[in-house]
Amino acid sequence: MKLEKLSTTGIVAAALVSFLTPAQGIGQTPASNVEVNKSSAQQTEPSEATALKSSPDAESESASDTAGTASAEMGAESDSSQQRTLTLGSEVSLSPVRQADWIQGEAPESFEPGKVYIFECWSTKCGPCIGMIPHVNDLHKRYYDKGLRIYGMSVYENDKDVCEKFVKGKGDGMSYPVAFTGKNGPFELEWMKPTGAKGIPHAFIVRNGKLLASTLASRLTDELVETMLAGDESAKEAAATILAAQIHEGKIKRLLSNILAARRASDTGTMIENIEKLKVIDPENPEIHTEELWVLMIKKEWPAAVTALNEMSASWAKDAFVSMNGLRLARRIKLNYPEEFEKALVHSYADYVFGNEYIGPNHFVCLSILQWGLGEKENAAVTADKMIEAAKAFSKGNDAYVKPFERFTKSVHDGTMPEFSELSKWRIDAKKKAVSEQAGADVD
Repeated sequence: MKLEKLSTTGIVAAALVSFLTPAQGIGQTPASNVEVNKSSAQQTEPSEATALKSSPDAESESASDTAGTASAEMGAESDSSQQRTLTLGSEVSLSPVRQADWIQGEAPESFEPGKVYIFECWSTKCGPCIGMIPHVNDLHKRYYDKGLRIYGMSVYENDKDVCEKFVKGKGDGMSYPVAFTGKNGPFELEWMKPTGAKGIPHAFIVRNGKLLASTLASRLTDELVETMLAGDESAKEAAATILAAQIHEGKIKRLLSNILAARRASDTGTMIENIEKLKVIDPENPEIHTEELWVLMIKKEWPAAVTALNEMSASWAKDAFVSMNGLRLARRIKLNYPEEFEKALVHSYADYVFGNEYIGPNHFVCLSILQWGLGEKENAAVTADKMIEAAKAFSKGNDAYVKPFERFTKSVHDGTMPEFSELSKWRIDAKKKAVSEQAGADVD
């Protein structure tokens, strides 16, 4: 079976969960950081150089491109993790797998010839990991009878009870065997660190007892899984396809990193140079347009920046840009944008907020504040009303969570726009009052 070229559009973007959402978790932007996180804080790729060691057919240019970064990553590991390095083709031990506490199902006794084993590393605190579960579970259900074996390996957490409760709550939505490995457990020390995998979600793929691929489960399409199950040579072809995608994405990540560093230094020349390179290897990457917009902003070419923002197609990158800037402006962070650009930004932010079915109430708060500041008081009131619906959807029946937003909306309709800091204080007070009332009820 000949594989079609695996299409990539850069690193898979995690959901735009801002610092304003009710729940915080790994992979989400912390409350002290107003930048929107475009990738999980725990989601990282394995060392590309480590992977390339076992791939004699890999292009020499790609190997040299990745070696420097990978060497620095491996140098950061402890001495114990450097005692043994696992590369593609290395034999892996089931001992750390069997030493884990199995919450449901059992560890494999051995690697059966011809079968493909996926060890999906995750945590209950990792949003992107949880988002990956439906895909992994679907693969388990559809390909188990064809020889695919999937095991969920909970890592980076200490509370087994929390893990057990989570898995039980997922029910048939997480039907494959699941193990709790414990933080710094044998699996982490003998599988994750030796392969250079420093983050989750992450999947190890094993065939005939040897590491076939070290990647993200999101890359595992039906075609790739079927190819890996078809035979030894087909499995190698699938692994090569995955590796090629990782190398390609590694190049994209480096270019984006270069662009970000140059942007922070207001070095538009270097930004443009790397943007042009990005256009060559990933012409559909939506960050091209947002970074070109940043170039115009740094150069203070504001009329062109307004036009670029207004004409920019919808994408996660545009959402990240307008969300980040909208949040900052609403919190009175001085950005020194001219009025016309700020107006274009607020209108784009409104498209994002009202076009996202699952957005939290705090985004509506920020948008209402910004609309009021532009003199769009009727729009601000409509947005404030919508905020109540969002608050109720996020409240899980907790009335104390909703009340501060109701107070905010009433104030808007009464003709006064509160500051975001005032809402924050109301929320703290409401939570304290709810805790106090609950304590009193418990005593009674």
